[in-house]
Amino acid sequence: MSQSRIPEKASDTDCVTRPSSVLKGMERLERLGSDSAVPKNFIVIEPGVVPDCCYVVKKGRVIVFDYTPHGEARVYDLMEERSLFLEANLLTNTPSYAYFKTTMPSELVCIGREALLLALREDPALMSGVIESIAYKFLSSVDQIKQSRSYTTTWKVCNLLLTFADRFGAPYDGKTLIREKISQRMISNFLGINRVTTVRIFKDLKDLNLIEQINGYYCIRDTTKLKQHMKSIG
Repeated sequence: MSQSRIPEKASDTDCVTRPSSVLKGMERLERLGSDSAVPKNFIVIEPGVVPDCCYVVKKGRVIVFDYTPHGEARVYDLMEERSLFLEANLLTNTPSYAYFKTTMPSELVCIGREALLLALREDPALMSGVIESIAYKFLSSVDQIKQSRSYTTTWKVCNLLLTFADRFGAPYDGKTLIREKISQRMISNFLGINRVTTVRIFKDLKDLNLIEQINGYYCIRDTTKLKQHMKSIG
């Protein structure tokens, strides 16, 4: 999941983009490869390895992460169902920059380089979709860098919570319940911040009645108020 959003304008903090890795024409792409059922915690590829195929997540989820020199995990993305990944590496014969690992039992479609190249030559709509997939990932990465330089840590935590709410949220008693187990360690790994800082920020957000936990799941009490808080802290 590209956890950073792409604002429509520089001052906009009120929107969260759709998943950057979801591709148009996914059904056509899936027909190019072979399905494979893999278990939870299956390593699809490791850093430094040139892939011999790209993948579509047909079912399940794949996390993209690496380790810092100090041994801390750094999460870059979450690939959900109907997501395409490693396509840029496959087309350019470039090694993977991170670990790609399933977070639950998953079904992946493996598409080889020659099959992909042939389909791109013969199907302009599919080529457009693959280019769009790569472009969104690039733009999301640029926005993530801008956020790291331009916004406070609290703002980034709030933004990530809103992104999770957009992707996994459901109405619940007038609130927005994030229907995924989101730990503070996971938030820290996504944003590359100290866990002590994350704990403090979550306590502050709870004290402000902006978020709460229900049966272990985080819930945003009022997304509008959370966005207003983001604007106030910059």
